[in-house]
Amino acid sequence: MSEITSSTNPTPTGAPAPTGQGKQPVRSWFNVGVMALAHFMSDYYTAFLPVLLPIIANQYGISYSESAAIYMVFSVAMNFVQPPIGLVADQRNLNYIMPLSVLTGGVFASIIMLSPNLVTLLLIVLLCGFCSSGFHPVSASILTRVLPLKSKGFATSVYIAGGNLGFALAPVIVAGFIEQFGQNLLAMMALPAIFTTILIYIRHLQVPSPELLARAAAAKAAKAAKKAGNAAFDTGSGEVSIGKLIRSKQFIVLNSAIAFRSWTYCSLVVFIPLLFSEKGYSSMEGATCLVVLLIGAVVGGLVGGALTDHFGPKKVTLGSFTIALFTGLIFMYYCDLSPLSMICLFLCGAGVYGSTPNAIVWAQRLMPNNAAFAASMMLGFTFGAGYVESVLTGFLGDFIGLQDALFYSILVTLAIAIVLIAIIKEPPKEDIEVHIEAAAAAVAADAANAANAAQADSAETVSAASAVEATGSVAPESSSSLPPEQAKSKN
Repeated sequence: MSEITSSTNPTPTGAPAPTGQGKQPVRSWFNVGVMALAHFMSDYYTAFLPVLLPIIANQYGISYSESAAIYMVFSVAMNFVQPPIGLVADQRNLNYIMPLSVLTGGVFASIIMLSPNLVTLLLIVLLCGFCSSGFHPVSASILTRVLPLKSKGFATSVYIAGGNLGFALAPVIVAGFIEQFGQNLLAMMALPAIFTTILIYIRHLQVPSPELLARAAAAKAAKAAKKAGNAAFDTGSGEVSIGKLIRSKQFIVLNSAIAFRSWTYCSLVVFIPLLFSEKGYSSMEGATCLVVLLIGAVVGGLVGGALTDHFGPKKVTLGSFTIALFTGLIFMYYCDLSPLSMICLFLCGAGVYGSTPNAIVWAQRLMPNNAAFAASMMLGFTFGAGYVESVLTGFLGDFIGLQDALFYSILVTLAIAIVLIAIIKEPPKEDIEVHIEAAAAAVAADAANAANAAQADSAETVSAASAVEATGSVAPESSSSLPPEQAKSKN
């Protein structure tokens, strides 16, 4: 697991004094616990919809493909918005989005079943996904400021485990709540989100750091100077070049392979409760199967990440895809609550999700100067694409049956993913610290050049250049779940 580090440098002399600062959060295990709780709640509410889909399908008489389309609306709103938010959060203060994301995402998820009609339901699902999208890009940079300095790795693991646990437990909790109290009282489930939001504000976790405010001021000054015609003025911020990214064939193929993998994972997440409901099982039994899949995914992610350090991402990814393919087909063949089916479902979840850490490492090596954006593509775009593709599985299920549709989807998509991974040449393992030092040197050099070029201009431009030089010496906060020193590098 990569360590997340935090810059503690004060705002350097000569930089514009950042405004809008409040009481800064402290490094403590209590604050790490609050961040883990916030992560738990954020991912917890995003797992409501799969359990509610059988009820929604029965209430509105919709088909499998239409059920998948509802989840697609949620997923597209949540996953495809994350990379742009991450890019903006690197340059501007968006910390306030974290508590608002927990609050609004929780409220909208809890009131889905209060919708008077299907149109209103779709609107609430869309808003739930959109509001939930802001948590992950912003929360990781906040986490860097509260980690105990001597236990960064373990503290980061606690934070990540909070989210995984929330997503895995939500199906059983929601199904049990509905069986006990009914769907009309599901709105009461928003209370933990309200409590967590209040706790975030009490601990000042949403307060932006002086470094972030300094970068925002420098970026604003640079934009103003550039608009005024000072072409030499540059922040050295290392902005992502989308053109360079999409011209990388290896990166495109890797994204495609992970997207096909996500097709299997997302189809299982969406359709397992529906499938077991169709077979006559209770909502609790269907939710239990989903939890088995998700716990397998949690374990697979941890094991896959550890194995990648020893065997490299390509071997581990091929192995995990192969395990997911065979165990997924066995599960879909029997599709019951027998021990064999549950073991295969667990291993299938571990296989399809075990490739996620590997994909992130692989993407970092392919795009070392855009590690944060590459990772957001692995974590956001590919999963969003998977939920979009799951609509095709639902459409096929309307014609040949959901069990057969899932069987053939697993067979075809994972086979394609294995072929795509096999044809990619794995890049050599590189020392990430080299990229960090090179990027830092490039940023510092560009900032110094900008300051020298601006000396002949007005006093306002000189002040802005000093801010840029100061910003170039400060380690940027990351808006992704990756180490901030990797998250912003100079192209």
